[in-house]
Amino acid sequence: MHDTHLLKNILKYFQDQEDSSSRKIKKVNFSLSEFGSLNKKHFLEHYQQAVNGTRFQGLEVTVDTIPFGPELEITGLEFAGEVEGDRGK
Repeated sequence: MHDTHLLKNILKYFQDQEDSSSRKIKKVNFSLSEFGSLNKKHFLEHYQQAVNGTRFQGLEVTVDTIPFGPELEITGLEFAGEVEGDRGK
């Protein structure tokens, strides 16, 4: 249940970001704390199930494990037509 609620919020965040930028997301970066309750494999399995059949299916996804910090954090979004490093310019 926690995973379902978490992923629903992530997909809503993606939608809000696409709507506000008028561009499609092509890549998302996550970080997971190695001391949190989520592990990379488990998270990716649930993520793939959540995006299956949605407009977010097929996004490039990277997941970094960090020694400490938030259990899960979206650390970056890359949009179609954006060259890596152009964010914030």
